[in-house]
Amino acid sequence: MISTRAWAILPRLVTRTLSPAILALALAAAGCATPCEELGRRVCACQATGAARDACNRAVRSAVQSAQTTEEQQDLCDALLATCRNPDHDPTACDWMKTAEGKQGCGLAYP
Repeated sequence: MISTRAWAILPRLVTRTLSPAILALALAAAGCATPCEELGRRVCACQATGAARDACNRAVRSAVQSAQTTEEQQDLCDALLATCRNPDHDPTACDWMKTAEGKQGCGLAYP
């Protein structure tokens, strides 16, 4: 999320230095998570709301950043996103992740 202060300076920034297309790309990239971060976010979404979930999300971000994941690893995470249910859209996803099928589908266990 971009702060109010940042939004206030964006119009000046656009008119002085960046074309609107470049600015749009920069803003889109800033809000995008890598496939591995998104996969971790889905797992963290099954944590209790509040401190536990926040700590889980911080740990995922830190692990992804420090691991310097390769393109091959990101491709694996991308493939797992296709099989890992999203708790934001599926109310049964968290229970499903507790099963062997769910753990494998989200990359939490080997097939």
